[in-house]
Amino acid sequence: MKVKNQLLQPVALATALTLGTLTSAHAVEYKTLDAEASSITFAYSQMNVKMDGSFSELKATELHFDPAQPETAKVAIEVALSSIDAGYPDANVEIAKDEWLAIEQHPIATFTSSNIEVLGDGNYQVTGDLSIKGHSQSVTVPFKFTESGDNGVFTGSFTFLRGDYKIGEGAWSGFGIVANEIQIDFEIVTKQ
Repeated sequence: MKVKNQLLQPVALATALTLGTLTSAHAVEYKTLDAEASSITFAYSQMNVKMDGSFSELKATELHFDPAQPETAKVAIEVALSSIDAGYPDANVEIAKDEWLAIEQHPIATFTSSNIEVLGDGNYQVTGDLSIKGHSQSVTVPFKFTESGDNGVFTGSFTFLRGDYKIGEGAWSGFGIVANEIQIDFEIVTKQ
């Protein structure tokens, strides 16, 4: 019996090393943002009419997501507020003003993660700081992650309150004309 065990030890060691090599060879980490393929849109209500828009410029200043270890993920996204399309040219001019986004003084909105929680079935939630117009709030954002070829795609939606960020000051600080709730929808495409 001892001879048999001695013969099997090298086989077991070789098998373990081979499996370990195969596992690490297939480890995947998504760390490059495909900004052209990604989208961030927003929706709100103005005089009970749904309005929407989008941002066309975003970049990741930090991005690490390993589906095998999602709890170690880190993300920091910057959105150039000057890339806003609020649906029509007059709205784009108005939203840039100090009462709204104050884009000249605060050109970038950021989201920086602090925690990722696995919910199961490709569903997660990330908690982090959303900073707009010099104001930061902690937000929790549910999202779904899917893999497609070499791409990792994160899709989700969340709502924040514009009043928390002083978006709409002075005559616009009330919520009778423009609602307080702003919904953000995103599809973030990443590469390995």
